[in-house]
Amino acid sequence: MRLITSNEQLNALLPNIQVTVTGETPLFDKISPFLAATEKWLIETFTSDRTFSTICGYTEDNPTKVLARQIVCYEAFRRALPHLDVILTPNGFGIVNNQNIVPASKERINRLLDTLLENRDAALLQFIPLLYAASQWNKSEQCKFFAATMFPNMEVTLRLPKPSEGRWMLYLAIREKAIVIEQFFAAQYLSVELMDVLRSEVQAGQYRSMLHQRICRTLQAVEIRCLQSTDPTAWMHFEHNALFDIVNTIKDNPEEFPEWHSSATAELYNPTIFENKKESKGFWF
Repeated sequence: MRLITSNEQLNALLPNIQVTVTGETPLFDKISPFLAATEKWLIETFTSDRTFSTICGYTEDNPTKVLARQIVCYEAFRRALPHLDVILTPNGFGIVNNQNIVPASKERINRLLDTLLENRDAALLQFIPLLYAASQWNKSEQCKFFAATMFPNMEVTLRLPKPSEGRWMLYLAIREKAIVIEQFFAAQYLSVELMDVLRSEVQAGQYRSMLHQRICRTLQAVEIRCLQSTDPTAWMHFEHNALFDIVNTIKDNPEEFPEWHSSATAELYNPTIFENKKESKGFWF
């Protein structure tokens, strides 16, 4: 492990942990396989190894490092929790127990698991936007993953009902649907070239102009309505007017949106006008 390296660091992140006495196995040792697996998950899913190494080298009070430790701690403990009170003896599995401590009920354990999941997702919500400023992250495959839609972080989940499996799983479902929606928008209205520009601006939080920012905000609102629709295909039709308004704005501002004006999609809105001439073959009037 590179992020949480001691029992003291782990205990500081988890409330109500009893002090380990001589002869007892520290919590850090008990859940070290889960800490290692969670660090690997954080690297592969969010940071990349290079950026993770940079974060580990930050000062102890750096916000990105603090959040990374919280994420690893909450997720590792959540994964380990079902295993902590079960031991394997020569006679089979047993429950850890003594005369002084009453085992927690199933309801309390489930509440703890839910709380750990909420705390992990709350930390992820703050953590992902900070990655853009981390060393070389914007060149990583993980960055490209989050740049695939107009919603490059988990803030979008705050605009939809929270599911029982947590906001990270909700974000993955949203991303999958948003990719399909944006492919349709690009082909019919905005062009692939312009959509790529708008997505990169949203992720970086830096816009070419106020008009670009307004277009991005409007497009995100349209997508949210599409994501909220219970009809899997209705969104292709009922948002036409809003999208056509965006196209008209783009058409009226060619200097702001050169990517669209040079795209194949633009030709859909500028059809070739047929001119009937005497020398044309066929009938003419």
